[in-house]
Amino acid sequence: MWSEKYRPRTISAMVGNEQARSAVHDWLATWNKKSKPVLMSGPPGIGKTTLARILAERHGYDMIGLNASDTRSKARLAQVLDPVVTNAGLSGRTIIFLDEVDGIHGRSDYGGVETLLRILKSVTIPVMMAANSEDAGRMKDLVKVSMHVRFRPIPPRLLRVYLNDVLKSEGVTMGPGTVIRTVSESGGDVRSLLNLAQSLVTGFSPDTAKSFGESSMEEGIDAFFKAKSIQEASSVMMSIQADPREKINALYSAVVTATLDQKTRARMLDVLSEADMLYGRILRGQNWRLLRYLNSILQQLYREGLPVRYTRYNLPFPILNRIRFEGRAWRALNRYVGGNLHMSGSAAACIAVPFYIRLVKEGRMERVEEHADIISKGVAK
Repeated sequence: MWSEKYRPRTISAMVGNEQARSAVHDWLATWNKKSKPVLMSGPPGIGKTTLARILAERHGYDMIGLNASDTRSKARLAQVLDPVVTNAGLSGRTIIFLDEVDGIHGRSDYGGVETLLRILKSVTIPVMMAANSEDAGRMKDLVKVSMHVRFRPIPPRLLRVYLNDVLKSEGVTMGPGTVIRTVSESGGDVRSLLNLAQSLVTGFSPDTAKSFGESSMEEGIDAFFKAKSIQEASSVMMSIQADPREKINALYSAVVTATLDQKTRARMLDVLSEADMLYGRILRGQNWRLLRYLNSILQQLYREGLPVRYTRYNLPFPILNRIRFEGRAWRALNRYVGGNLHMSGSAAACIAVPFYIRLVKEGRMERVEEHADIISKGVAK
Protein backbone atom coordinates (compact mmCIF):
# COMPACT_ATOMS: atom_id res chain seq x y z
CA MET A 1 0.00 0.00 0.00
CA TRP A 2 1.22 3.50 -0.82
CA SER A 3 0.45 4.66 2.71
CA GLU A 4 3.17 2.27 3.93
CA LYS A 5 5.50 2.51 0.95
CA TYR A 6 5.72 6.29 1.32
CA ARG A 7 5.62 6.45 5.08
CA PRO A 8 8.31 9.02 6.03
CA ARG A 9 11.52 7.59 7.45
CA THR A 10 12.98 10.98 8.41
CA ILE A 11 11.56 14.19 9.83
CA SER A 12 12.48 16.13 6.69
CA ALA A 13 10.35 13.75 4.60
CA MET A 14 7.20 14.59 6.57
CA VAL A 15 4.57 17.01 5.26
CA GLY A 16 3.13 19.96 7.19
CA ASN A 17 3.06 20.86 10.91
CA GLU A 18 6.68 22.03 10.85
CA GLN A 19 6.44 24.01 14.10
CA ALA A 20 4.65 21.19 15.93
CA ARG A 21 7.21 18.63 14.77
CA SER A 22 10.06 20.92 15.80
CA ALA A 23 8.55 21.39 19.27
CA VAL A 24 8.28 17.62 19.85
CA HIS A 25 11.81 17.07 18.55
CA ASP A 26 13.22 19.74 20.90
CA TRP A 27 11.31 18.19 23.81
CA LEU A 28 12.90 14.77 23.30
CA ALA A 29 16.35 16.18 22.49
CA THR A 30 16.43 18.04 25.82
CA TRP A 31 14.43 15.55 27.87
CA ASN A 32 15.38 14.95 31.50
CA LYS A 33 13.64 13.25 34.43
CA LYS A 34 11.90 16.51 35.37
CA SER A 35 10.41 16.95 31.90
CA LYS A 36 6.68 16.62 31.43
CA PRO A 37 5.22 14.03 29.05
CA VAL A 38 4.35 15.40 25.63
CA LEU A 39 0.76 15.27 24.32
CA MET A 40 0.21 15.53 20.56
CA SER A 41 -3.37 16.24 19.56
CA GLY A 42 -4.84 16.43 16.08
CA PRO A 43 -6.88 14.49 13.51
CA PRO A 44 -5.75 11.02 12.38
CA GLY A 45 -3.45 10.50 9.42
CA ILE A 46 -1.26 13.60 9.85
CA GLY A 47 1.88 11.91 11.20
CA LYS A 48 1.70 11.84 15.01
CA THR A 49 2.56 8.14 15.31
CA THR A 50 5.11 8.33 12.49
CA LEU A 51 6.84 11.27 14.18
CA ALA A 52 7.06 9.33 17.46
CA ARG A 53 8.71 6.38 15.70
CA ILE A 54 11.16 8.55 13.78
CA LEU A 55 12.23 10.51 16.86
CA ALA A 56 12.63 7.38 18.98
CA GLU A 57 14.92 5.81 16.38
CA ARG A 58 16.84 9.03 15.77
CA HIS A 59 17.62 9.51 19.46
CA GLY A 60 18.41 5.86 20.16
CA TYR A 61 15.31 4.85 22.13
CA ASP A 62 13.45 1.53 22.15
CA MET A 63 9.82 2.54 21.72
CA ILE A 64 7.04 0.68 23.51
CA GLY A 65 3.71 1.52 21.90
CA LEU A 66 0.36 1.02 23.61
CA ASN A 67 -3.13 1.85 22.41
CA ALA A 68 -4.69 3.60 25.40
CA SER A 69 -8.23 3.10 24.14
CA ASP A 70 -7.82 -0.64 24.80
CA THR A 71 -6.42 -0.08 28.31
CA ARG A 72 -9.17 2.16 29.56
CA SER A 73 -10.09 0.56 32.90
CA LYS A 74 -8.04 1.24 36.01
CA ALA A 75 -7.01 -2.40 36.47
CA ARG A 76 -6.14 -2.94 32.81
CA LEU A 77 -4.15 0.29 32.55
CA ALA A 78 -2.13 -0.50 35.69
CA GLN A 79 -1.62 -4.11 34.55
CA VAL A 80 -0.14 -2.97 31.25
CA LEU A 81 1.80 0.17 32.17
CA ASP A 82 3.27 -0.65 35.59
CA PRO A 83 5.31 -3.68 34.35
CA VAL A 84 6.39 -1.75 31.27
CA VAL A 85 7.68 1.16 33.35
CA THR A 86 9.46 -1.22 35.75
CA ASN A 87 11.14 -3.23 33.00
CA ALA A 88 11.94 -0.17 30.91
CA GLY A 89 13.89 1.33 33.77
CA LEU A 90 16.20 -1.67 33.78
CA SER A 91 16.63 -2.08 30.03
CA GLY A 92 18.35 1.13 28.95
CA ARG A 93 16.90 3.88 26.77
CA THR A 94 13.18 3.29 26.50
CA ILE A 95 10.32 5.58 25.50
CA ILE A 96 6.61 4.92 25.98
CA PHE A 97 4.14 5.94 23.27
CA LEU A 98 0.45 6.00 24.24
CA ASP A 99 -1.85 6.32 21.24
CA GLU A 100 -5.51 7.39 21.34
CA VAL A 101 -5.39 8.59 24.95
CA ASP A 102 -8.67 10.41 24.31
CA GLY A 103 -10.19 6.92 24.09
CA ILE A 104 -9.84 6.28 27.83
CA HIS A 105 -12.36 8.97 28.71
CA GLY A 106 -16.07 8.42 29.18
CA ARG A 107 -18.48 6.39 31.29
CA SER A 108 -16.56 3.15 30.63
CA ASP A 109 -13.36 4.62 32.04
CA TYR A 110 -13.64 3.18 35.58
CA GLY A 111 -10.68 5.09 36.99
CA GLY A 112 -8.41 4.83 33.95
CA VAL A 113 -7.78 8.58 33.90
CA GLU A 114 -6.66 8.68 37.53
CA THR A 115 -4.40 5.67 37.01
CA LEU A 116 -2.79 7.22 33.94
CA LEU A 117 -2.25 10.53 35.76
CA ARG A 118 -0.64 8.69 38.68
CA ILE A 119 1.73 6.82 36.40
CA LEU A 120 2.64 9.97 34.47
CA LYS A 121 3.60 11.76 37.67
CA SER A 122 5.98 9.00 38.77
CA VAL A 123 7.47 7.73 35.50
CA THR A 124 11.15 8.52 34.92
CA ILE A 125 11.40 7.75 31.20
CA PRO A 126 10.11 9.79 28.22
CA VAL A 127 6.38 9.46 27.56
CA MET A 128 4.72 10.56 24.32
CA MET A 129 0.95 10.59 23.94
CA ALA A 130 -1.29 11.11 20.92
CA ALA A 131 -4.97 12.03 20.80
CA ASN A 132 -7.36 12.64 17.94
CA SER A 133 -9.26 15.21 20.02
CA GLU A 134 -8.42 17.41 22.98
CA ASP A 135 -12.07 17.95 23.87
CA ALA A 136 -13.06 14.40 24.90
CA GLY A 137 -14.03 13.76 28.52
CA ARG A 138 -11.28 14.73 30.92
CA MET A 139 -8.57 15.51 28.38
CA LYS A 140 -8.04 18.81 30.20
CA ASP A 141 -6.50 16.84 33.08
CA LEU A 142 -3.92 15.31 30.73
CA VAL A 143 -3.25 18.67 29.10
CA LYS A 144 -2.42 20.18 32.52
CA VAL A 145 0.31 17.61 33.29
CA SER A 146 1.76 17.53 29.76
CA MET A 147 3.50 19.67 27.21
CA HIS A 148 0.62 20.04 24.77
CA VAL A 149 1.43 20.29 21.05
CA ARG A 150 -1.40 20.78 18.54
CA PHE A 151 -1.20 19.28 15.05
CA ARG A 152 -3.37 20.62 12.22
CA PRO A 153 -4.78 19.00 9.05
CA ILE A 154 -2.30 19.23 6.17
CA PRO A 155 -3.12 22.22 3.89
CA PRO A 156 -4.47 21.30 0.41
CA ARG A 157 -1.59 23.03 -1.41
CA LEU A 158 0.96 20.82 0.37
CA LEU A 159 -1.13 17.70 -0.25
CA ARG A 160 -1.26 18.46 -4.00
CA VAL A 161 2.52 18.83 -4.20
CA TYR A 162 3.01 15.65 -2.16
CA LEU A 163 0.51 13.65 -4.24
CA ASN A 164 2.10 14.77 -7.50
CA ASP A 165 5.52 13.62 -6.22
CA VAL A 166 4.08 10.20 -5.34
CA LEU A 167 2.37 9.85 -8.72
CA LYS A 168 5.64 10.78 -10.45
CA SER A 169 7.52 8.16 -8.41
CA GLU A 170 4.93 5.53 -9.37
CA GLY A 171 5.07 6.51 -13.04
CA VAL A 172 1.31 7.14 -13.22
CA THR A 173 -0.88 10.18 -13.81
CA MET A 174 -4.19 11.55 -12.64
CA GLY A 175 -6.22 14.32 -14.24
CA PRO A 176 -6.11 17.77 -12.57
CA GLY A 177 -9.76 17.45 -11.56
CA THR A 178 -9.17 14.02 -10.02
CA VAL A 179 -6.18 15.34 -8.08
CA ILE A 180 -8.26 18.21 -6.70
CA ARG A 181 -11.11 15.86 -5.74
CA THR A 182 -8.72 13.40 -4.08
CA VAL A 183 -7.10 16.17 -2.05
CA SER A 184 -10.48 17.56 -1.06
CA GLU A 185 -11.93 14.22 0.02
CA SER A 186 -8.86 13.37 2.11
CA GLY A 187 -9.68 16.19 4.54
CA GLY A 188 -6.03 16.90 5.32
CA ASP A 189 -5.32 13.22 6.11
CA VAL A 190 -2.17 12.02 4.30
CA ARG A 191 -3.00 8.34 4.82
CA SER A 192 -6.49 8.76 3.36
CA LEU A 193 -5.03 10.76 0.48
CA LEU A 194 -2.67 7.93 -0.51
CA ASN A 195 -5.24 5.17 -0.01
CA LEU A 196 -7.78 7.01 -2.16
CA ALA A 197 -5.25 7.86 -4.85
CA GLN A 198 -4.02 4.27 -5.03
CA SER A 199 -7.55 2.92 -5.33
CA LEU A 200 -8.31 5.34 -8.18
CA VAL A 201 -5.09 4.57 -10.06
CA THR A 202 -4.97 0.78 -9.59
CA GLY A 203 -8.70 0.08 -9.45
CA PHE A 204 -8.30 -1.68 -6.08
CA SER A 205 -11.52 -1.95 -4.12
CA PRO A 206 -12.23 -4.16 -1.07
CA ASP A 207 -14.72 -7.00 -1.52
CA THR A 208 -16.95 -5.51 1.14
CA ALA A 209 -18.63 -2.13 1.32
CA LYS A 210 -17.23 -1.44 4.77
CA SER A 211 -13.61 -0.47 5.26
CA PHE A 212 -11.84 -0.83 8.58
CA GLY A 213 -9.04 1.72 8.96
CA GLU A 214 -6.47 1.97 11.75
CA SER A 215 -8.94 3.79 13.97
CA SER A 216 -11.32 0.80 13.86
CA MET A 217 -8.82 -2.06 14.13
CA GLU A 218 -10.85 -3.53 17.00
CA GLU A 219 -14.02 -3.69 14.93
CA GLY A 220 -12.21 -5.20 11.96
CA ILE A 221 -10.41 -7.97 13.85
CA ASP A 222 -13.55 -8.87 15.82
CA ALA A 223 -15.53 -9.03 12.57
CA PHE A 224 -12.86 -11.31 11.04
CA PHE A 225 -13.05 -13.90 13.82
CA LYS A 226 -16.86 -13.63 14.03
CA ALA A 227 -17.27 -14.29 10.30
CA LYS A 228 -19.57 -17.17 9.32
CA SER A 229 -17.49 -18.35 6.37
CA ILE A 230 -13.96 -18.16 4.99
CA GLN A 231 -15.27 -15.96 2.17
CA GLU A 232 -16.68 -13.45 4.63
CA ALA A 233 -13.49 -13.56 6.70
CA SER A 234 -11.40 -12.95 3.59
CA SER A 235 -13.46 -9.91 2.67
CA VAL A 236 -13.09 -8.47 6.17
CA MET A 237 -9.32 -9.03 6.18
CA MET A 238 -9.02 -7.23 2.83
CA SER A 239 -11.00 -4.34 4.29
CA ILE A 240 -8.72 -3.74 7.29
CA GLN A 241 -6.75 -0.99 5.57
CA ALA A 242 -4.04 -0.40 8.14
CA ASP A 243 -0.28 -0.41 8.41
CA PRO A 244 0.73 -4.07 7.75
CA ARG A 245 2.99 -4.10 10.83
CA GLU A 246 0.15 -2.78 13.00
CA LYS A 247 -2.19 -5.42 11.59
CA ILE A 248 0.24 -8.27 12.27
CA ASN A 249 1.01 -7.00 15.78
CA ALA A 250 -2.66 -6.59 16.65
CA LEU A 251 -3.51 -10.10 15.42
CA TYR A 252 -0.55 -11.51 17.36
CA SER A 253 -1.75 -9.81 20.54
CA ALA A 254 -5.27 -11.14 19.99
CA VAL A 255 -4.01 -14.70 19.49
CA VAL A 256 -1.62 -14.85 22.47
CA THR A 257 -4.24 -13.47 24.87
CA ALA A 258 -7.09 -15.73 23.68
CA THR A 259 -8.12 -18.95 25.43
CA LEU A 260 -7.04 -21.56 22.89
CA ASP A 261 -5.79 -25.12 22.97
CA GLN A 262 -2.08 -25.60 22.41
CA LYS A 263 -2.40 -27.06 18.90
CA THR A 264 -4.65 -24.23 17.65
CA ARG A 265 -2.44 -21.52 19.14
CA ALA A 266 0.67 -23.11 17.58
CA ARG A 267 -1.01 -23.22 14.16
CA MET A 268 -2.04 -19.56 14.38
CA LEU A 269 1.42 -18.47 15.51
CA ASP A 270 2.92 -20.33 12.54
CA VAL A 271 0.65 -18.31 10.25
CA LEU A 272 1.69 -15.06 11.91
CA SER A 273 5.35 -16.04 11.64
CA GLU A 274 4.91 -16.61 7.91
CA ALA A 275 3.24 -13.18 7.57
CA ASP A 276 6.00 -11.55 9.60
CA MET A 277 8.71 -13.11 7.44
CA LEU A 278 6.95 -11.97 4.27
CA TYR A 279 6.72 -8.40 5.55
CA GLY A 280 10.38 -8.48 6.56
CA ARG A 281 11.29 -9.61 3.05
CA ILE A 282 9.21 -6.77 1.60
CA LEU A 283 11.01 -4.18 3.72
CA ARG A 284 14.49 -5.54 3.08
CA GLY A 285 14.08 -5.63 -0.69
CA GLN A 286 11.48 -2.84 -1.00
CA ASN A 287 9.52 -5.36 -3.07
CA TRP A 288 6.05 -3.99 -2.38
CA ARG A 289 4.41 -6.20 -4.99
CA LEU A 290 4.63 -9.03 -2.46
CA LEU A 291 2.26 -7.13 -0.18
CA ARG A 292 -0.64 -8.53 -2.21
CA TYR A 293 0.01 -11.93 -0.57
CA LEU A 294 -0.13 -10.71 3.03
CA ASN A 295 -3.91 -10.86 3.44
CA SER A 296 -3.99 -14.32 1.85
CA ILE A 297 -1.60 -15.53 4.53
CA LEU A 298 -3.39 -13.81 7.40
CA GLN A 299 -6.81 -15.14 6.42
CA GLN A 300 -5.48 -18.64 7.28
CA LEU A 301 -5.93 -17.60 10.92
CA TYR A 302 -9.68 -18.03 10.47
CA ARG A 303 -11.60 -20.96 11.84
CA GLU A 304 -15.29 -20.57 12.51
CA GLY A 305 -16.13 -20.18 16.18
CA LEU A 306 -12.63 -19.40 17.52
CA PRO A 307 -12.87 -17.35 20.77
CA VAL A 308 -10.37 -14.72 19.57
CA ARG A 309 -11.07 -11.03 20.00
CA TYR A 310 -9.10 -7.83 19.58
CA THR A 311 -6.71 -6.89 22.35
CA ARG A 312 -4.00 -4.29 21.82
CA TYR A 313 -0.74 -4.75 23.71
CA ASN A 314 1.43 -3.33 20.98
CA LEU A 315 4.98 -3.93 22.14
CA PRO A 316 7.70 -4.78 19.63
CA PHE A 317 8.24 -8.55 19.59
CA PRO A 318 11.73 -8.49 21.20
CA ILE A 319 10.58 -6.35 24.12
CA LEU A 320 7.29 -8.21 24.52
CA ASN A 321 9.08 -11.56 24.69
CA ARG A 322 11.72 -10.22 27.05
CA ILE A 323 9.10 -8.97 29.49
CA ARG A 324 7.19 -12.25 29.24
CA PHE A 325 10.09 -14.70 29.60
CA GLU A 326 12.55 -12.71 31.68
CA GLY A 327 10.04 -11.05 33.99
CA ARG A 328 9.92 -14.05 36.34
CA ALA A 329 13.71 -14.11 36.66
CA TRP A 330 13.83 -10.37 37.40
CA ARG A 331 11.16 -10.70 40.09
CA ALA A 332 13.01 -13.61 41.71
CA LEU A 333 16.26 -11.60 41.71
CA ASN A 334 14.49 -8.56 43.18
CA ARG A 335 12.99 -10.65 46.00
CA TYR A 336 16.32 -12.34 46.76
CA VAL A 337 18.29 -9.09 46.85
CA GLY A 338 15.55 -7.38 48.86
CA GLY A 339 15.48 -10.19 51.41
CA ASN A 340 19.23 -9.95 51.99
CA LEU A 341 19.12 -6.16 52.26
CA HIS A 342 15.99 -6.17 54.43
CA MET A 343 13.81 -4.32 51.95
CA SER A 344 10.89 -5.24 49.73
CA GLY A 345 11.37 -6.71 46.29
CA SER A 346 9.93 -3.58 44.66
CA ALA A 347 12.30 -1.36 46.64
CA ALA A 348 15.23 -3.55 45.61
CA ALA A 349 14.14 -3.30 41.97
CA CYS A 350 14.12 0.50 42.16
CA ILE A 351 17.20 1.07 44.34
CA ALA A 352 19.58 -1.85 44.76
CA VAL A 353 19.44 -4.00 41.61
CA PRO A 354 19.98 -1.15 39.09
CA PHE A 355 22.91 0.01 41.26
CA TYR A 356 24.51 -3.43 41.21
CA ILE A 357 23.95 -3.78 37.47
CA ARG A 358 25.69 -0.48 36.87
CA LEU A 359 28.63 -1.52 39.06
CA VAL A 360 28.97 -4.77 37.14
CA LYS A 361 28.83 -2.98 33.78
CA GLU A 362 31.47 -0.45 34.90
CA GLY A 363 33.74 -3.15 36.35
CA ARG A 364 33.62 -1.69 39.87
CA MET A 365 32.13 -4.69 41.64
CA GLU A 366 35.21 -5.13 43.86
CA ARG A 367 34.16 -2.04 45.84
CA VAL A 368 31.12 -3.88 47.12
CA GLU A 369 32.56 -7.34 47.59
CA GLU A 370 30.42 -7.86 50.68
CA HIS A 371 27.34 -7.92 48.45
CA ALA A 372 28.80 -9.81 45.50
CA ASP A 373 27.57 -13.14 46.84
CA ILE A 374 24.01 -11.78 47.01
CA ILE A 375 24.03 -10.92 43.33
CA SER A 376 25.69 -14.13 42.17
CA LYS A 377 23.34 -16.33 44.22
CA GLY A 378 20.33 -14.32 43.10
CA VAL A 379 21.26 -14.65 39.43
CA ALA A 380 21.91 -18.38 39.89
CA LYS A 381 18.48 -18.87 41.46
